[in-house]
Amino acid sequence: MSKNGTTNINDVLKEFASDGTLTCMKAFEIVSEYSMFPDILGMAIDSNKIKLKGCQLGLFGHGNSKLIRAAETVSEELENKIYSMLEDEKMPCAAAWSIASDLKISKPDVACACEKLKIKIFKCQLGAF
Repeated sequence: MSKNGTTNINDVLKEFASDGTLTCMKAFEIVSEYSMFPDILGMAIDSNKIKLKGCQLGLFGHGNSKLIRAAETVSEELENKIYSMLEDEKMPCAAAWSIASDLKISKPDVACACEKLKIKIFKCQLGAF
């Protein structure tokens, strides 16, 4: 907090980043706790040269391997939800999160379904991709 009671985002990032990295999950905890927009936090992460890791969709930052593999099958309900939320034939990150919440499935399950359907996920809410 600054002297006037406002939050200094750079101080928050210094507190929570470890070895110059911050997980996606921790970033969204910060977003929630400090009532800020994810893209604003993402810009601060970039300007502080902090590397994001542990994408909640499983797309990056999980060591040397990608967590996402094409699903063997995709239910009709999930496929319809995915196709209904595409932008320019791609799935926005926020829409993938919404689908996971609506269908009560994991975020990586949505990403695996997108992989099976050959749909690229884009517009990371934190600006990482």
